[in-house]
Amino acid sequence: MRRLYVSFAVLGTVFALAGCGSTTSATTQPTAAAVTTAATPTATPSPTPPPTPTASIPCMPGQFEIVINNTQGAAGTVHATFEIRNTSTTACTENGYPKVQMLSTTGGLLMTSWSNDNSVAQPGPVNLPPGTEPLGAAAATGHGYFLVAWTDATCSVAQAETPKYWAITLPTSGFGTDVTDVDTSMVCGGAIKVGPIKSAPYN
Repeated sequence: MRRLYVSFAVLGTVFALAGCGSTTSATTQPTAAAVTTAATPTATPSPTPPPTPTASIPCMPGQFEIVINNTQGAAGTVHATFEIRNTSTTACTENGYPKVQMLSTTGGLLMTSWSNDNSVAQPGPVNLPPGTEPLGAAAATGHGYFLVAWTDATCSVAQAETPKYWAITLPTSGFGTDVTDVDTSMVCGGAIKVGPIKSAPYN
């Protein structure tokens, strides 16, 4: 019977080879990459330019109504307030002093000497929008007003002019119309003073 003799040296070599064949795996966890978020710049809004003012449109002839809405007298001086209304569909402006001429019952020219009066108001643009209330309406807005003043106490009837109509010509548009007198006015020497157009009645 044969006996197998295994050399310890051989066994040592086998175990050494087994140890060399054994591999240890190390698991590496993935490292999350650092993410840097860049701030998005906020756009600065451009400043809004101021609105361009709408240019005033001068009034054109043929688009008005004018009446005398009242007359008042004190200390021999009479003041008549004339009221203007825009009858068109477009807003416009009048600026300045109307021209006033007195007319007889037949439409003939009466002696009229007139001067501009800025003692109560200064001239300036007055906007006259369309679609306003009728003339003579209480507290109407969007109408124009001007004042005509004269004296009736310093002369005789023979020295006065008594107009049946007042021929009115507006300063900007040149619109003209005849307005019927309301109180049988007596104007000494035909001398009148005319105030500028305002956006509210004279006090």
